[in-house]
Amino acid sequence: MGKKGKKAQAGKPKKLTPKDVGKRLDTLAKNFEEELKGADLFAPVPPTDDCAICFLPLSRVATNSSFWVCCGKMICIGCSGENKALIKKQNEKNANKKDKKPIVRTCPFCREPTSSSDREHVRRLEARALKNDHVALNILGGSCARGYYGLPTDDLKALDYWIRAAKLGSLEVCTSIGSYYCGGLGVSKDTEREALFNIVGALRGCILARHKIGVSEYESGNHEVGIRHWMIAAEAGSQPSIDRLKKIYNSDGKMPGKEFISKECMDSLYRVCYDAQEEVKSEGREKHGHDTYNMKC
Repeated sequence: MGKKGKKAQAGKPKKLTPKDVGKRLDTLAKNFEEELKGADLFAPVPPTDDCAICFLPLSRVATNSSFWVCCGKMICIGCSGENKALIKKQNEKNANKKDKKPIVRTCPFCREPTSSSDREHVRRLEARALKNDHVALNILGGSCARGYYGLPTDDLKALDYWIRAAKLGSLEVCTSIGSYYCGGLGVSKDTEREALFNIVGALRGCILARHKIGVSEYESGNHEVGIRHWMIAAEAGSQPSIDRLKKIYNSDGKMPGKEFISKECMDSLYRVCYDAQEEVKSEGREKHGHDTYNMKC
């Protein structure tokens, strides 16, 4: 092979193999195990970041916020919706004016025009991923997992992106990797690994992961532990968790675990859960489809 051939081959991205991805996951899991030594597994859920525009806390329901790849800002559905509605209204006003060109949709924060195609959007995501943006890496992983933005479905590539995001502190990807261990997608089924990644995600602030740990512990017979995890998630606004606790409490002993839930505890949890859900609401968010309960578990 000539020099040019070697140079061209060197510039090609290395092909992902199950063995390579498996080794990286082993290393990540080992680091997580070290990270969890001495950690308080029942620590309160950390607060969310604020919307870059209205400065209200972002919802923990993923569909209530959007990531803007142009500037890397996370913006709530209310502010994104108001921006879209304003542009639409202006275009309707100028519809009959020949000298007025339609206004293209822009980012609510930096005013950069949105991507004109899936290919451009992926290119922008990849550019942010090169800057170690864990949100962009998470989205790219999810796109490879589900075939979004015209990308072919590729479980190994999804895991590649998610591993990189997990190293950078992403909380959402931990649950995604855990679900891959649960379903044996790109990796062998491993319930212990699934639990490990869910625990790390929970401690980083993912209440979906926290709820899943509660389900796993409760269904394994560790009723008190499962209930404690649901209580933590409910305090952060998790509707599925408060619903599980309510069901156990109202079962009149037909479901195990009621002895660990007092009336005073449930009354307090109802108030705290409600307050957590109300904290991330606003008139603008409600107007544009804010959903408190759409947290699939």
